[in-house]
Amino acid sequence: MLALNASSLQATTLALAGAAALLPREAEACTPDECAGVDVWHELAPLNAAAIPTDGVLVLHGLWYSAVFDSEADWLDAITIAVTRDGQPIAGGVEAPGIRGLLLWRPAAPLEPGEYAVVGSLDNPEPCGTDLALDFGFSVQAEPSAPLSPPKVDTSAVLNVRGTTTFEDLVCCDGAMPFTAVFDCPSQERVEWGEGFCASRQGFGVLRVDVSFTTDLPPATDALVVREMLVDGEPQGGDFLDMQSVGEAKPFCAAVRLTNLATGEIVESEKTCHGDDPETAAQLGIHAVDPGEELAMQCSESAYTCERTEGGDRWDPAKCSPWPADGATGGEPTEGPSSDGSDGESSEGSASGGADDPFGLGCACDSRRPSGPLGALALLGLGMLRRRRPRPGAPITR
Repeated sequence: MLALNASSLQATTLALAGAAALLPREAEACTPDECAGVDVWHELAPLNAAAIPTDGVLVLHGLWYSAVFDSEADWLDAITIAVTRDGQPIAGGVEAPGIRGLLLWRPAAPLEPGEYAVVGSLDNPEPCGTDLALDFGFSVQAEPSAPLSPPKVDTSAVLNVRGTTTFEDLVCCDGAMPFTAVFDCPSQERVEWGEGFCASRQGFGVLRVDVSFTTDLPPATDALVVREMLVDGEPQGGDFLDMQSVGEAKPFCAAVRLTNLATGEIVESEKTCHGDDPETAAQLGIHAVDPGEELAMQCSESAYTCERTEGGDRWDPAKCSPWPADGATGGEPTEGPSSDGSDGESSEGSASGGADDPFGLGCACDSRRPSGPLGALALLGLGMLRRRRPRPGAPITR
């Protein structure tokens, strides 16, 4: 890569100064929705109506929008369920097992084999949701739940390393001038740039482990069994999926816990450990990376870094220096407080890199929480996709 001499640096500075005047202004704050802080169930349906063991429970799963993440137990007074067999009422009650979007109807005594009818309702708050009506049947088989055994587990691991995007970590070329972009909400910001190209001197590595498992249980029992990933012994949230994923920025060990919602029986698989080899461990979390090769492939002109403006929300085109200044191409991870008072690890605002949000997911006025490990991974996967950067002066939309 050619060195950036004084004359070319001056020309680049003048060009970037003009471009800086065209940078987009901050978007207006979100207009609060009257239902933004209100919990609403959009549906509630049985998961195991086809066959329930005599010692089983009826499992109900719902699509639940929750802005404040209240517990399902807070809804028990709003739900009415009546179960009958041959027109005769069956005693029982609704309970919340502590699993996202899941409710149970538990009979007061073991069920007799045969057909049952269910009617009921769930009262949603007005005007944010409509009331839900329940009207279906379920079948009880002539056998109790089968005993559990540890599941058979298969794993595969993928290391994803993404460059962080903070003002201090970036090295740019070809007219790129990073600035703070605001996406709808004033608390949701990340560093963007228009023309040109930027690479980071700091990376954030996440090891994603996909775990698939088989239970070898009869269908009636299997439908009662919640699968839950344990990461270093900590539960990650139950689900009914036979494949789940875990992403961590450090080496970890994982296991699968099976729980029969009706009987309370619990078994766990053997744990498997991941990311503890030296080569992988060195790339997890925040670590220094060399942007030289990436810059050489993408840049038509020499690279540079700049200081921030007094406002701190963009690079100052009048305070740029060629990169690398001393012939080195590597960089050290940003640690400790930065000049703007942030933690400096790799966050700019609340959505520009860093250990808490390394991939800059952007504005989230809809604060719907993902359900289960796959839901969390989905958000992580979306964060791995870099958004196309707007042209300087173009409006910023989501």
